[in-house]
Amino acid sequence: MMPTDSLTTLLRRWNHDPAIAPEFSAGVWARIDAVRRDQRVVVAFRWALPLAASVALLLGMGAARAEVKRDHAEVMAAYYVRTIDPVQITSHAGHHP
Repeated sequence: MMPTDSLTTLLRRWNHDPAIAPEFSAGVWARIDAVRRDQRVVVAFRWALPLAASVALLLGMGAARAEVKRDHAEVMAAYYVRTIDPVQITSHAGHHP
C-alpha cells in the first residue's frame, strides 16, 4: 500500500480526458424521436377502440330503431286497411291491435 502522501500526489496529477463520442448527440436525439413517435401511435390508438365501440353502438341503436319503426308502420298499415275494408271489418269485428 502506498503512503497517503504518495496517493494524494498521484491523484492530483491524474487527469482523465474521455474521448468524445462523435455520434453521441445524434444517438440521443434519435432515441428521443423514436419515443415521441411511439407515444403518438399509442395516443392515436388509445382512442380508436372507444371510438369504434361508440360508432358501433350508435349504428346498432339506429338499426334497431329503424326496425321497430318499420314494424310499427306495418302494424298500423294493416290496422288502417282493416278499418276501411268492409270485408275485414266484418271478419275482425271487436278485435283491435
